[in-house]
Amino acid sequence: MDVTVFLCPVSPADDALLPSISAQLIAEERARADRFVVQDARRLYIVAHALLHHALGRHGVVAREFALNDYGKPFLPGTSIRFNVSHTEGLAAVAIAREIEIGVDVELVRDLRDRESVARAVFCQEEIEEIGKCREPLERFFQLWTAKEAVMKATGLGFSMPPKQIGFAGHKPQLVALPPDHGAPQDWWLESTRIGAHWFALAARSRLNGVSRVDLCPSDLVPG
Repeated sequence: MDVTVFLCPVSPADDALLPSISAQLIAEERARADRFVVQDARRLYIVAHALLHHALGRHGVVAREFALNDYGKPFLPGTSIRFNVSHTEGLAAVAIAREIEIGVDVELVRDLRDRESVARAVFCQEEIEEIGKCREPLERFFQLWTAKEAVMKATGLGFSMPPKQIGFAGHKPQLVALPPDHGAPQDWWLESTRIGAHWFALAARSRLNGVSRVDLCPSDLVPG
């Protein structure tokens, strides 16, 4: 089983391309993009969803509508394609697979005023203490945060699953704990890596043969 990850940088310099890029979006997505008040959020949304359609197209799928599971995760009914989208300041990511559930998360490494309160909500006490002992606690914070969110998204529950129920061990995080309804931790697959100024995590509810990476730029998303 294989997963393809599509990555695309996003910056204000891309604004002139947004009208053309938006042509890839379905009507519901364009309407949602128009409701954004903050331009940075609007830009990220448009590029990320155009990246999704581009990625689906490379897999022979034209998405005319999406359905949502009970927890709000979008999917394509009647197809074996599974996908997940994430975006943060400066980067959009899409993961595509067939028949296996996947989750992807990207986060810009940045100082957070409320980092302590976020940590208390996301990490167990042992993880908080481990982060505090690291030489680079901010790096470890975002590495573990993205790993947890990728797993939560792969379950289909998102933040409906308490993140403290997911546990990792090791310098390169390995999944060691999650609710039993979601299988044994050793049957999962997790990739965690630094990409430029961002932490990236990909989780799959199955062992994988490999992950392919496709790097694009916003101009690649303009319909040809």
